[in-house]
Amino acid sequence: MTRTLPKGRGTDRKPGNRQPKTLFKIICEGKNTEPKYIACFAKAHGNNLIDIETIGAAGVPLTIVRKSVQAKKDLIKEAKKTGFERHIEVWAVFDVDEHPNLPQAINMANGNKIYVAQSNPCIEIWPLLHLEFQRAPIHRHALQKKLAQYMDSYKKNGSKIIDYNQIKNNYKEAKQRAEQIMTEHKQVGDELANPSTDIFKLLDGIIKHGKQKKTN
Repeated sequence: MTRTLPKGRGTDRKPGNRQPKTLFKIICEGKNTEPKYIACFAKAHGNNLIDIETIGAAGVPLTIVRKSVQAKKDLIKEAKKTGFERHIEVWAVFDVDEHPNLPQAINMANGNKIYVAQSNPCIEIWPLLHLEFQRAPIHRHALQKKLAQYMDSYKKNGSKIIDYNQIKNNYKEAKQRAEQIMTEHKQVGDELANPSTDIFKLLDGIIKHGKQKKTN
Protein backbone atom coordinates (compact mmCIF):
# COMPACT_ATOMS: atom_id res chain seq x y z
CA MET A 1 0.00 0.00 0.00
CA THR A 2 1.25 3.44 -0.85
CA ARG A 3 0.16 6.39 1.24
CA THR A 4 0.59 9.30 -1.09
CA LEU A 5 -0.08 12.15 1.29
CA PRO A 6 0.86 12.52 4.96
CA LYS A 7 -1.76 12.90 7.63
CA GLY A 8 -2.21 16.48 8.79
CA ARG A 9 -1.39 17.19 12.41
CA GLY A 10 -3.65 20.21 12.82
CA THR A 11 -1.42 21.67 15.54
CA ASP A 12 -2.47 25.23 14.77
CA ARG A 13 -6.21 24.54 15.12
CA LYS A 14 -8.35 24.38 18.21
CA PRO A 15 -9.81 20.89 18.65
CA GLY A 16 -13.38 22.18 18.36
CA ASN A 17 -12.68 23.78 14.99
CA ARG A 18 -10.76 20.93 13.46
CA GLN A 19 -12.30 19.77 10.21
CA PRO A 20 -12.72 16.06 9.55
CA LYS A 21 -10.38 14.53 7.01
CA THR A 22 -11.37 13.12 3.66
CA LEU A 23 -9.92 9.74 2.74
CA PHE A 24 -9.70 8.39 -0.81
CA LYS A 25 -8.89 4.67 -0.79
CA ILE A 26 -8.01 3.74 -4.37
CA ILE A 27 -7.58 0.14 -5.51
CA CYS A 28 -5.81 0.05 -8.89
CA GLU A 29 -5.14 -2.52 -11.57
CA GLY A 30 -1.69 -1.23 -12.48
CA LYS A 31 1.36 -1.63 -10.28
CA ASN A 32 2.96 1.71 -11.19
CA THR A 33 1.03 3.58 -13.89
CA GLU A 34 -2.12 4.57 -12.00
CA PRO A 35 -0.79 4.76 -8.41
CA LYS A 36 2.19 6.97 -9.25
CA TYR A 37 0.16 9.30 -11.46
CA ILE A 38 -2.55 9.63 -8.80
CA ALA A 39 0.12 10.30 -6.15
CA CYS A 40 1.57 13.15 -8.20
CA PHE A 41 -1.88 14.56 -8.95
CA ALA A 42 -2.90 14.39 -5.29
CA LYS A 43 0.31 16.08 -4.17
CA ALA A 44 -0.47 18.98 -6.50
CA HIS A 45 -4.12 19.30 -5.49
CA GLY A 46 -4.39 18.04 -1.92
CA ASN A 47 -3.71 19.50 1.50
CA ASN A 48 -3.52 18.25 5.08
CA LEU A 49 -7.29 17.69 5.16
CA ILE A 50 -7.18 14.93 2.53
CA ASP A 51 -5.51 11.53 2.59
CA ILE A 52 -4.91 9.44 -0.50
CA GLU A 53 -4.10 5.75 -0.15
CA THR A 54 -3.50 3.60 -3.22
CA ILE A 55 -3.10 -0.13 -3.65
CA GLY A 56 -1.60 -1.22 -6.97
CA ALA A 57 -1.44 -4.50 -8.89
CA ALA A 58 -4.78 -5.52 -7.37
CA GLY A 59 -5.82 -7.91 -10.14
CA VAL A 60 -8.66 -8.02 -12.68
CA PRO A 61 -11.76 -5.77 -12.31
CA LEU A 62 -13.86 -8.26 -10.33
CA THR A 63 -10.99 -8.89 -7.91
CA ILE A 64 -10.37 -5.15 -7.59
CA VAL A 65 -14.01 -4.52 -6.73
CA ARG A 66 -14.04 -7.34 -4.18
CA LYS A 67 -10.95 -5.85 -2.52
CA SER A 68 -12.61 -2.42 -2.61
CA VAL A 69 -15.73 -3.76 -0.89
CA GLN A 70 -13.60 -5.33 1.85
CA ALA A 71 -11.54 -2.16 2.22
CA LYS A 72 -14.70 -0.13 2.70
CA LYS A 73 -15.99 -2.55 5.35
CA ASP A 74 -12.66 -2.33 7.18
CA LEU A 75 -12.70 1.47 7.09
CA ILE A 76 -16.24 1.65 8.41
CA LYS A 77 -15.36 -0.78 11.19
CA GLU A 78 -12.28 1.27 12.07
CA ALA A 79 -14.29 4.50 12.13
CA LYS A 80 -16.85 2.99 14.52
CA LYS A 81 -14.08 1.72 16.77
CA THR A 82 -12.14 4.98 16.93
CA GLY A 83 -15.09 7.39 16.71
CA PHE A 84 -13.14 9.45 14.17
CA GLU A 85 -15.63 10.64 11.55
CA ARG A 86 -14.44 11.55 8.08
CA HIS A 87 -15.61 11.50 4.50
CA ILE A 88 -14.54 8.23 2.88
CA GLU A 89 -14.54 7.33 -0.80
CA VAL A 90 -13.37 3.92 -2.00
CA TRP A 91 -12.51 3.77 -5.70
CA ALA A 92 -11.91 0.81 -8.01
CA VAL A 93 -9.68 1.86 -10.92
CA PHE A 94 -9.25 -0.56 -13.80
CA ASP A 95 -9.01 -1.04 -17.56
CA VAL A 96 -11.73 -2.53 -19.75
CA ASP A 97 -9.19 -4.22 -22.03
CA GLU A 98 -10.27 -7.85 -22.58
CA HIS A 99 -11.12 -8.59 -18.96
CA PRO A 100 -13.83 -11.13 -18.12
CA ASN A 101 -16.75 -10.54 -15.74
CA LEU A 102 -16.77 -6.78 -16.26
CA PRO A 103 -20.58 -6.38 -15.92
CA GLN A 104 -20.46 -8.41 -12.72
CA ALA A 105 -17.72 -6.17 -11.35
CA ILE A 106 -19.70 -3.02 -12.16
CA ASN A 107 -22.88 -4.44 -10.58
CA MET A 108 -21.00 -5.41 -7.43
CA ALA A 109 -19.45 -1.93 -7.20
CA ASN A 110 -22.82 -0.24 -7.62
CA GLY A 111 -24.44 -2.52 -5.07
CA ASN A 112 -21.80 -1.67 -2.47
CA LYS A 113 -21.49 2.03 -3.31
CA ILE A 114 -17.94 1.69 -4.56
CA TYR A 115 -16.85 4.41 -6.99
CA VAL A 116 -15.52 3.15 -10.31
CA ALA A 117 -13.10 4.78 -12.77
CA GLN A 118 -12.56 2.73 -15.91
CA SER A 119 -10.59 3.26 -19.08
CA ASN A 120 -11.13 1.58 -22.44
CA PRO A 121 -8.97 -0.05 -23.58
CA CYS A 122 -6.55 1.05 -20.84
CA ILE A 123 -5.44 3.93 -18.60
CA GLU A 124 -3.00 5.19 -21.24
CA ILE A 125 -5.91 6.84 -23.06
CA TRP A 126 -6.05 9.44 -20.27
CA PRO A 127 -2.51 10.87 -20.61
CA LEU A 128 -2.80 10.63 -24.40
CA LEU A 129 -5.89 12.87 -24.32
CA HIS A 130 -3.70 15.55 -22.74
CA LEU A 131 -1.57 15.43 -25.87
CA GLU A 132 -3.96 14.69 -28.73
CA PHE A 133 -7.59 13.87 -29.51
CA GLN A 134 -7.99 10.10 -29.93
CA ARG A 135 -11.46 9.32 -31.29
CA ALA A 136 -10.93 6.13 -33.28
CA PRO A 137 -10.97 2.73 -31.54
CA ILE A 138 -7.47 1.57 -30.66
CA HIS A 139 -5.89 -1.61 -29.27
CA ARG A 140 -4.06 -1.23 -25.98
CA HIS A 141 -0.70 -2.15 -27.52
CA ALA A 142 -1.08 0.52 -30.19
CA LEU A 143 -2.18 3.02 -27.55
CA GLN A 144 0.79 2.27 -25.33
CA LYS A 145 3.14 2.61 -28.29
CA LYS A 146 1.57 5.93 -29.22
CA LEU A 147 1.97 7.32 -25.70
CA ALA A 148 5.59 6.18 -25.58
CA GLN A 149 6.32 8.33 -28.64
CA TYR A 150 5.36 11.38 -26.58
CA MET A 151 6.62 10.42 -23.14
CA ASP A 152 10.15 9.25 -22.33
CA SER A 153 9.23 8.24 -18.77
CA TYR A 154 6.64 5.82 -20.10
CA LYS A 155 8.94 3.90 -22.40
CA LYS A 156 12.18 4.01 -20.41
CA ASN A 157 13.07 0.51 -19.17
CA GLY A 158 9.46 -0.54 -19.62
CA SER A 159 8.49 1.33 -16.44
CA LYS A 160 5.23 2.71 -17.89
CA ILE A 161 5.35 5.81 -15.70
CA ILE A 162 3.09 8.71 -16.68
CA ASP A 163 5.04 11.98 -16.51
CA TYR A 164 2.64 14.17 -14.53
CA ASN A 165 4.71 17.31 -15.02
CA GLN A 166 4.64 16.89 -18.78
CA ILE A 167 0.84 16.91 -18.96
CA LYS A 168 -0.28 18.77 -15.83
CA ASN A 169 -1.20 21.99 -17.66
CA ASN A 170 -3.54 20.18 -20.05
CA TYR A 171 -5.95 18.70 -17.49
CA LYS A 172 -8.92 20.83 -18.53
CA GLU A 173 -8.39 20.03 -22.20
CA ALA A 174 -8.04 16.29 -21.53
CA LYS A 175 -11.21 16.25 -19.45
CA GLN A 176 -13.16 18.09 -22.15
CA ARG A 177 -11.94 15.60 -24.75
CA ALA A 178 -12.86 12.64 -22.54
CA GLU A 179 -16.33 14.04 -21.91
CA GLN A 180 -16.87 14.78 -25.58
CA ILE A 181 -15.88 11.24 -26.57
CA MET A 182 -18.23 9.79 -23.95
CA THR A 183 -21.08 11.97 -25.23
CA GLU A 184 -20.47 10.78 -28.78
CA HIS A 185 -20.36 7.15 -27.64
CA LYS A 186 -23.55 7.57 -25.61
CA GLN A 187 -25.42 8.67 -28.71
CA VAL A 188 -24.79 5.24 -30.22
CA GLY A 189 -25.37 3.26 -27.05
CA ASP A 190 -22.23 2.92 -24.88
CA GLU A 191 -20.50 5.96 -23.40
CA LEU A 192 -17.53 3.86 -22.28
CA ALA A 193 -16.84 2.26 -25.64
CA ASN A 194 -13.29 2.20 -27.03
CA PRO A 195 -11.68 4.70 -26.61
CA SER A 196 -12.89 6.30 -23.38
CA THR A 197 -12.06 7.04 -19.76
CA ASP A 198 -13.90 8.56 -16.82
CA ILE A 199 -10.95 8.73 -14.42
CA PHE A 200 -11.42 12.51 -14.36
CA LYS A 201 -14.34 11.88 -11.96
CA LEU A 202 -11.88 10.60 -9.36
CA LEU A 203 -9.44 13.42 -10.07
CA ASP A 204 -12.19 16.06 -9.85
CA GLY A 205 -13.07 14.63 -6.44
CA ILE A 206 -9.48 15.05 -5.27
CA ILE A 207 -9.53 18.66 -6.45
CA LYS A 208 -12.88 19.30 -4.77
CA HIS A 209 -11.80 17.96 -1.39
CA GLY A 210 -8.23 19.24 -1.60
CA LYS A 211 -6.99 22.69 -2.46
CA GLN A 212 -9.65 23.23 -5.08
CA LYS A 213 -6.71 24.54 -7.02
CA LYS A 214 -7.54 25.99 -10.42
CA THR A 215 -6.28 23.80 -13.25
CA ASN A 216 -5.25 24.93 -16.68
